[in-house]
Amino acid sequence: LAKWSADVYAFATDEAITHGKKWAGFKLVEGRSSRKYADEEEVAEAAKAAGYTDIYKKSLVGITEMEKLMGKKKFAEVLGKLVYKPQGKITLVTESDKRQEIQTATAEADFKEAN
Repeated sequence: LAKWSADVYAFATDEAITHGKKWAGFKLVEGRSSRKYADEEEVAEAAKAAGYTDIYKKSLVGITEMEKLMGKKKFAEVLGKLVYKPQGKITLVTESDKRQEIQTATAEADFKEAN
C-alpha cells in the first residue's frame, strides 16, 4: 500500500512538473534545502582572519555550528557572502501549504509563445 501511494504521488508530481497538470487541492512548491558554503577554503580563511580557531572537525564545521560559534550577526558579516541556499526539489503539496506556488512551463505553452 505504501509503495502504491508513493508511486501515485510520484506520478502526480511528474505530471504537474512536466505537463502542467493541475490537481484539485494541490500545488507545486519548492522543497526545503539546506544552506551550503560556496567555497570552504574561503570560509575557513575568513573565519580564521576574524579570530575563530575551532572551525574544523575532520572537515569544516557545518553552517549551523559556525553560526552558533560566531553568533548570527557576526556570521552574516564575516561569511554571509560565502553561504548560499540551493533550490529545493519541486514537490506537490496540499493547497493549504504556506509556501508560494511555482508555475511550470509546458511544451504546449512554450510552443504557443513561440508562434
